Amino acid sequence: MVYCPACSEQQDDTKVFCRFCGDKLPGENMMIKLRNESIALASKRNGKSVSQSHSDTQKTIAAVQANENNGSTYKAVNNGVHLNSTKVTTNSLKDLMRDI
Repeated sequence: MVYCPACSEQQDDTKVFCRFCGDKLPGENMMIKLRNESIALASKRNGKSVSQSHSDTQKTIAAVQANENNGSTYKAVNNGVHLNSTKVTTNSLKDLMRDI
């Protein structure tokens, strides 16, 4: 899942435009590239191999998806702190997208 750079609403990675505000989303290929770069940086910082970090990330993603599929009533909350940090991050992502 990705957050819209404009409105910070959660989106499916495969979508091209935000279903809430219509702004352009990074797209699936860009998200894969960014996640792989993020995993490589995190593994280097933590002294792990990329495959260990990737495995940890895949386990986390699987757990989140399982939680979504088991009828959980848990919903992510966009509080002010989360919303602001998401906007900062997605603005950085927009800058990266402009460079491509």
